[in-house]
Amino acid sequence: AVAKRLVRDAGVKTPAFAVAEGAANELSDWTDFPAFVKPVAEGTGKGCEAASLVRTQAELQEAVDRVIERYHQPALVEQYLPGREFTVGIAGNGKDARVLGICEILLKPQAEANVYSLHNKELCEDLVTYAPADDGEARLAGTRALQAYRALECRDAARIDFRSDGSGDPYFLEANPIAGLNPWHSDLPILAAQNGIEFVTLIG
Repeated sequence: AVAKRLVRDAGVKTPAFAVAEGAANELSDWTDFPAFVKPVAEGTGKGCEAASLVRTQAELQEAVDRVIERYHQPALVEQYLPGREFTVGIAGNGKDARVLGICEILLKPQAEANVYSLHNKELCEDLVTYAPADDGEARLAGTRALQAYRALECRDAARIDFRSDGSGDPYFLEANPIAGLNPWHSDLPILAAQNGIEFVTLIG
């Protein structure tokens, strides 16, 4: 949530969001449905599942309670965006940071629908297609990702995640400043390889 505030203040769009620190009733006035509920401080899709996508206040309350109880941390709720999902690889520091590549996350028919979940990530070879993207919408995500990277003062390398609204406008979801580096399984090495950057070169 802090990252989202910093990025928003830097002029990069992020979905409407709120945090429930300890109880679902803190979000009783939330009206932006559908919405998505997840732990405020997890990674690798933990806490992201089919039940995270909620369409009513009752579903929201149930999802928030589940996150707080299971993960012992606040719940982050965001306005759900129905468009394309991108992850942007970035390397470098400050003004020298640059986009390595942009990858669109495409869920296969047998995947858990509508969410790049822990389940889908763990079985990504069978459930997810990582498609290089270089059209206008993807490039806009890349431009905004670099803005977010610099606003957050990320260093060395990171992945920045975006999802578009129904009009194809990409919004910041989160930053992954310690992105996974498994050469065959992690998103950053995968998208780097798609753009001609070998693993050893990426590490360098």
